[in-house]
Amino acid sequence: MNEIELKNWLNSAFYADKKIKALDALIQRHRERAQGLSICAEGNDKGRSDTAKNGTESALLKLAELEEKAEQQRLHTVGVIEKIQNAIYLLHDDDLEAVLIHRYLLFESVEQTAAIMHYAPRTVKKKQKLAISKMCTFVPCNALFDVI
Repeated sequence: MNEIELKNWLNSAFYADKKIKALDALIQRHRERAQGLSICAEGNDKGRSDTAKNGTESALLKLAELEEKAEQQRLHTVGVIEKIQNAIYLLHDDDLEAVLIHRYLLFESVEQTAAIMHYAPRTVKKKQKLAISKMCTFVPCNALFDVI
């Protein structure tokens, strides 16, 4: 595995987390739509309530499916984070591990990491590059994903 592939893999937790947030926003929108349909069905007394109720039921079923998908994504994300965390711990260097944790598990920018760790942003970039380089040398290319 080269450094670019490793950085992409380390970033996978960030994208998995982004997907959870997007699914949560979509769930909220579906929930609001289902509530709107429910209100219409309850307030409808002109004989169309069966159709409105069917629409509400359909919306609630879709909402339940979406919530299940979001839960599956949460479980997937936890697994991704755990694998990345285990790979970072293979460095056995507290300073380099801390830099990678801030960058790839807490999703902080270089500047945020620098402020928290009391480093210059340039130092964070150097330590991040060193950590990734070390990870690439001590972990066989294809073994990273299997071992962790």
